[in-house]
Amino acid sequence: MKTINLRWIYPHYRHDEFVEVSDEVWEAMRQAQREMNNYERRKVYHRAWYSLDAYSWTENYALEHGRSPEDILVEREERAARLRLVAALLVALAHTTPTQARRVHAYYIAGIKQPEIARREGIHSSKVSVAIHRGLRNMRRCYDDLFQTE
Repeated sequence: MKTINLRWIYPHYRHDEFVEVSDEVWEAMRQAQREMNNYERRKVYHRAWYSLDAYSWTENYALEHGRSPEDILVEREERAARLRLVAALLVALAHTTPTQARRVHAYYIAGIKQPEIARREGIHSSKVSVAIHRGLRNMRRCYDDLFQTE
């Protein structure tokens, strides 16, 4: 049980009034105070104070577009995961045949359409499609083997 002074919470109290509250209530009050302090800090950081003739939504707009530490951490983790996948791309391409690797690279990385690949190689476009699908299947197996061990 924690003891709080209601005069600190309610400005209209003129004298000290102490009340005992449970730990859960104490933690909820501390969390609310932290959130209010963070809000004020973000307001100052983003210079989100405006004159009274500004629109009513301006302050909220300025504060909502700031990235939170959680967003920054999630973006870093996603970037790290993407870099691991890109680094494993060459290993996965090595598990395909040279023809599959060439066609997967041309289609996905170079952005060439399947009929254009078929025209350049002088084959039917269904052969290109089959080679790309089989190459992706082989690459997926390789990725599964690489990332299951982690």
